[in-house]
Amino acid sequence: MPPMDPRDSQAFEILVREHADMLMAYLRAMAWNDALVEDAFQEAIIVAWRRLPDFDRSRPFAPWLRGIARNTLLGLARKQQRRHEIAGEAAALHIEEQLARIESTPADRFADRMQPLMDCLQRLAPEQREAVELVYAQSLDPRVAASTAGTNDETFRKRLYRARLQLAECLRIKGFLDGAPA
Repeated sequence: MPPMDPRDSQAFEILVREHADMLMAYLRAMAWNDALVEDAFQEAIIVAWRRLPDFDRSRPFAPWLRGIARNTLLGLARKQQRRHEIAGEAAALHIEEQLARIESTPADRFADRMQPLMDCLQRLAPEQREAVELVYAQSLDPRVAASTAGTNDETFRKRLYRARLQLAECLRIKGFLDGAPA
């Protein structure tokens, strides 16, 4: 393999910085184990660096990086016997479609593209927002999250379900999401 052009190194660094939030969101949507997500993120960046000479510059970087991350995640889950903690093919396809939709929205950064979601989160009742935060941002198991929120499992699951429905409806109204609620 020929030595890497320093300009490629700088471009790769910039691309990774620009796509890090998206990649982490993708991996968190694909897996329910923080350690597995962190390991897959680190490994995917290393693999992408090694495969950079193979990258077709006429194509978008984000889907290429997500493909590497998905394969890395599946490989790690298989090695660690955690395949049950990874989203199935149908869910993976849905996640990829939604991320493609997000990427098509005009904005400079992934965080800017996520602003409609942040707006919708702010519209939730505080206990619903807490449920979403505990399960999706802190990656807590719903039973643990229920205890953390000071409620029983059934009440917490209903709260989370209603929050997801409201988020999905809000995002659909904003033209940011299609299909049935997850």
